[in-house]
Amino acid sequence: MTEVEYVPGTWVAVVGERTWLLLSVAPESGLVRRCWELVRADEPLDEVLAEIVHEGFRAVSGFALVRLAPTEKRAVVRGSARLQFADASGAVDEINAVGVGTWVDRNLGDVARLRIATGAAGPGLPLHGGVVLAGEVAVSLAEVAAPESLAAQEELAELTVVRDEPPVVPVQPVPPVPPVPQPMPQVLPEPQPVPQAQPVPQVSQPVVPVQPTPPLPPVPQPVPQVTQMTGVIQSFDWAPQVTAAVPRAEAVVQAEPVTDTVLRTNVLSPDETRMLHPGSTSGPQLVRAKKCPAGHLSSDYAVHCRVCELPLPEQDAAMLPMPVLGLLRLSNGDTITLDRNVVMGRDPSGDRRGVNLVQVGRENDTEISRTHVEVRLEGWDVLVRDLGSMNGTSVARPGCPPQKLAAHIEEFLYPGTQVVLGDQFSFTFEVNG
Repeated sequence: MTEVEYVPGTWVAVVGERTWLLLSVAPESGLVRRCWELVRADEPLDEVLAEIVHEGFRAVSGFALVRLAPTEKRAVVRGSARLQFADASGAVDEINAVGVGTWVDRNLGDVARLRIATGAAGPGLPLHGGVVLAGEVAVSLAEVAAPESLAAQEELAELTVVRDEPPVVPVQPVPPVPPVPQPMPQVLPEPQPVPQAQPVPQVSQPVVPVQPTPPLPPVPQPVPQVTQMTGVIQSFDWAPQVTAAVPRAEAVVQAEPVTDTVLRTNVLSPDETRMLHPGSTSGPQLVRAKKCPAGHLSSDYAVHCRVCELPLPEQDAAMLPMPVLGLLRLSNGDTITLDRNVVMGRDPSGDRRGVNLVQVGRENDTEISRTHVEVRLEGWDVLVRDLGSMNGTSVARPGCPPQKLAAHIEEFLYPGTQVVLGDQFSFTFEVNG
């Protein structure tokens, strides 16, 4: 029998029959209800994970998701959450995402007990299922054998013992109670047969035909009146008008700084950039957005403006065209507008639909790979990914030392972050209005 306990905290715990989730998100977020519906319906882990990723990592800074089903035994951990678990033999193991930019995804074996923790401490409270604010969730599925090593015993004690509870006093065996003598059964006289009542003859009544009720005439529906004063927001006076997409002009050869439509020369110097393909879009993407007093748009879950960092006033989010999320300022002085994905390299290639292919460096220079790095837009987030380059890609956030990216692992690009391709070329992500 599965037993669940939780320690009250500030994260949101979603507890189901075979799925347990601890989520760093505001309790009033719509993500909580969507995750609960999936967990309650016993959906696969990928369905819950897809809902969390769709919300965006800026809204969900950390989570731990565990599912133990006959066909799926798996755990996913991100951020400061950590997962400890023990099997039936008593062996204890831990999963955490320290130093990992995305998340840790791991298949599990037979698990007898597990604990999802965020650092909160306190006495455990029983929980059968549902959604609560918690800092820790402990699940017991079966008895765990005593581990042999002292270190394993200490880890198992931390995993299974509820903190701040009195020590367990051994129960003294109770002596058996002598059997109570049973009284002799009494013999009752046989019941006498009850005379059957004579049936009463039924008198048939004449059938009276039922007259059909004439249908009621239809009730005329009132015509809705359009008034100027209603309780519904008709429009937003600050919402920009969506206009049809205008076809881009053909690339023009000139010597001005690179934009998304500039084509320089076919022979590049080390300080030149060439836009091989400016990409194309099918029209403005509509997103839920808020507006700061300066007129900048930010995501519907943002607290401060992404451009001027001023606090956002209380308001209802509206569906508006997605703004340009910023620009890439190259080390040679060129700029790339971030209105779509960007792929950089010595001779980049890829799907040209909605992607800017940007050539940097010399064609015979091996310091930069042909297809080196990608900058991708995911909703309101800007992500960077090394595409398996030969000399690698490094990122340096403001005030932090450079850190080399793992190949094909996406990292968030924060404003002011510098990205270095190899050792000779770099660009910086900037947010503008």
